[in-house]
Amino acid sequence: MNWIMIAIGLTLLGIALIWYTKYRPKTAVVDRDELDEEQLREVYNKTITLINEEKYFLNKSLKLSDLANELSCNERLVSRAINKHSSGNFNKFINSFRIEYSKDLLIGGKFDHYTIEAIADECGFSNKVSFYNAFKSDTGMSPTEFRAVKQAN
Repeated sequence: MNWIMIAIGLTLLGIALIWYTKYRPKTAVVDRDELDEEQLREVYNKTITLINEEKYFLNKSLKLSDLANELSCNERLVSRAINKHSSGNFNKFINSFRIEYSKDLLIGGKFDHYTIEAIADECGFSNKVSFYNAFKSDTGMSPTEFRAVKQAN
Protein backbone atom coordinates (compact mmCIF):
# COMPACT_ATOMS: atom_id res chain seq x y z
CA MET A 1 0.00 0.00 0.00
CA ASN A 2 2.89 2.39 0.76
CA TRP A 3 4.40 1.81 -2.69
CA ILE A 4 1.13 2.77 -4.35
CA MET A 5 0.95 6.03 -2.38
CA ILE A 6 4.58 6.84 -3.30
CA ALA A 7 3.89 6.13 -6.99
CA ILE A 8 0.79 8.33 -6.95
CA GLY A 9 2.71 11.11 -5.20
CA LEU A 10 5.58 10.98 -7.70
CA THR A 11 3.12 10.98 -10.60
CA LEU A 12 1.38 14.07 -9.26
CA LEU A 13 4.72 15.75 -8.65
CA GLY A 14 5.76 15.00 -12.24
CA ILE A 15 2.53 16.42 -13.63
CA ALA A 16 2.96 19.57 -11.52
CA LEU A 17 6.54 20.00 -12.75
CA ILE A 18 5.51 19.60 -16.40
CA TRP A 19 2.68 22.08 -15.95
CA TYR A 20 4.98 24.60 -14.25
CA THR A 21 7.65 24.45 -16.98
CA LYS A 22 5.03 24.89 -19.68
CA TYR A 23 3.04 27.72 -18.09
CA ARG A 24 5.51 29.60 -15.89
CA PRO A 25 5.89 33.37 -16.48
CA LYS A 26 8.39 34.22 -19.23
CA THR A 27 9.42 37.69 -17.92
CA ALA A 28 12.47 36.33 -16.11
CA VAL A 29 13.91 35.09 -19.42
CA VAL A 30 13.54 38.51 -21.06
CA ASP A 31 15.28 40.23 -18.17
CA ARG A 32 18.08 37.66 -18.28
CA ASP A 33 18.53 38.19 -22.03
CA GLU A 34 18.84 41.94 -21.53
CA LEU A 35 21.34 41.35 -18.76
CA ASP A 36 23.25 38.91 -20.96
CA GLU A 37 23.42 41.48 -23.77
CA GLU A 38 24.82 44.13 -21.42
CA GLN A 39 27.26 41.64 -19.96
CA LEU A 40 28.40 40.46 -23.41
CA ARG A 41 28.95 44.07 -24.55
CA GLU A 42 30.93 44.81 -21.40
CA VAL A 43 33.11 41.70 -21.78
CA TYR A 44 33.67 42.49 -25.47
CA ASN A 45 34.73 46.07 -24.68
CA LYS A 46 37.12 44.83 -21.97
CA THR A 47 38.51 42.30 -24.44
CA ILE A 48 39.16 44.97 -27.08
CA THR A 49 40.83 47.23 -24.51
CA LEU A 50 43.04 44.44 -23.21
CA ILE A 51 44.05 43.30 -26.66
CA ASN A 52 44.88 46.81 -27.86
CA GLU A 53 46.66 48.04 -24.74
CA GLU A 54 48.64 44.89 -24.00
CA LYS A 55 49.03 43.76 -27.63
CA TYR A 56 47.89 40.27 -26.64
CA PHE A 57 47.45 39.35 -30.31
CA LEU A 58 51.24 39.22 -30.71
CA ASN A 59 51.36 36.08 -28.56
CA LYS A 60 51.63 33.15 -31.00
CA SER A 61 50.21 30.67 -28.51
CA LEU A 62 47.32 32.84 -27.32
CA LYS A 63 44.27 30.77 -26.40
CA LEU A 64 40.76 31.74 -25.44
CA SER A 65 41.45 30.44 -21.94
CA ASP A 66 44.41 32.84 -21.57
CA LEU A 67 42.25 35.79 -22.51
CA ALA A 68 39.40 34.64 -20.24
CA ASN A 69 41.81 34.26 -17.30
CA GLU A 70 43.19 37.73 -17.87
CA LEU A 71 39.67 39.16 -17.97
CA SER A 72 38.60 37.11 -14.92
CA CYS A 73 35.73 35.63 -16.93
CA ASN A 74 34.87 32.15 -18.04
CA GLU A 75 35.78 31.05 -21.56
CA ARG A 76 32.19 30.58 -22.65
CA LEU A 77 31.29 34.18 -21.82
CA VAL A 78 34.32 35.60 -23.65
CA SER A 79 33.63 33.38 -26.65
CA ARG A 80 29.96 34.42 -26.75
CA ALA A 81 30.94 38.10 -26.53
CA ILE A 82 33.42 37.77 -29.39
CA ASN A 83 31.02 35.75 -31.55
CA LYS A 84 28.20 38.23 -30.94
CA HIS A 85 30.08 41.49 -31.43
CA SER A 86 32.79 40.67 -33.96
CA SER A 87 32.80 39.18 -37.41
CA GLY A 88 33.80 35.69 -36.42
CA ASN A 89 35.15 33.29 -33.86
CA PHE A 90 38.09 33.75 -31.50
CA ASN A 91 40.77 32.88 -34.08
CA LYS A 92 39.34 35.17 -36.72
CA PHE A 93 38.96 37.93 -34.12
CA ILE A 94 42.60 37.71 -32.99
CA ASN A 95 43.82 37.41 -36.57
CA SER A 96 42.03 40.65 -37.47
CA PHE A 97 44.27 42.49 -34.98
CA ARG A 98 47.32 40.71 -36.34
CA ILE A 99 46.41 41.66 -39.91
CA GLU A 100 45.92 45.33 -39.03
CA TYR A 101 49.29 45.33 -37.28
CA SER A 102 50.92 43.58 -40.23
CA LYS A 103 49.57 46.23 -42.63
CA ASP A 104 51.41 48.89 -40.63
CA LEU A 105 54.61 46.84 -40.75
CA LEU A 106 54.28 46.10 -44.47
CA ILE A 107 53.99 49.76 -45.43
CA GLY A 108 55.73 51.47 -42.53
CA GLY A 109 59.12 51.76 -44.22
CA LYS A 110 60.99 50.72 -41.09
CA PHE A 111 60.26 47.05 -41.89
CA ASP A 112 60.82 47.14 -45.67
CA HIS A 113 63.82 44.86 -45.31
CA TYR A 114 61.75 42.25 -43.44
CA THR A 115 60.64 39.17 -45.32
CA ILE A 116 56.97 38.22 -45.31
CA GLU A 117 57.83 35.36 -42.94
CA ALA A 118 59.50 37.80 -40.54
CA ILE A 119 56.46 40.11 -40.66
CA ALA A 120 54.19 37.11 -39.97
CA ASP A 121 56.34 36.15 -37.01
CA GLU A 122 56.43 39.72 -35.73
CA CYS A 123 52.61 39.91 -35.85
CA GLY A 124 51.98 36.75 -33.84
CA PHE A 125 51.28 34.25 -36.59
CA SER A 126 52.78 30.85 -35.97
CA ASN A 127 53.62 30.26 -39.63
CA LYS A 128 53.70 31.85 -43.07
CA VAL A 129 50.76 29.84 -44.45
CA SER A 130 48.42 30.96 -41.66
CA PHE A 131 49.50 34.54 -42.24
CA TYR A 132 48.98 34.37 -46.01
CA ASN A 133 45.56 32.74 -45.66
CA ALA A 134 44.32 35.19 -43.03
CA PHE A 135 45.74 38.20 -44.86
CA LYS A 136 44.27 37.21 -48.21
CA SER A 137 40.91 36.44 -46.61
CA ASP A 138 40.85 39.86 -44.95
CA THR A 139 42.23 42.07 -47.73
CA GLY A 140 41.67 40.11 -50.94
CA MET A 141 45.38 40.15 -51.76
CA SER A 142 48.56 38.54 -50.55
CA PRO A 143 50.91 40.43 -48.22
CA THR A 144 53.41 40.78 -51.07
CA GLU A 145 50.77 42.27 -53.36
CA PHE A 146 49.59 44.57 -50.57
CA ARG A 147 53.13 45.83 -49.95
CA ALA A 148 53.73 46.41 -53.68
CA VAL A 149 50.44 48.29 -54.15
CA LYS A 150 50.99 50.50 -51.11
CA GLN A 151 54.60 51.26 -52.03
CA ALA A 152 53.55 52.19 -55.57
CA ASN A 153 51.11 54.78 -54.21
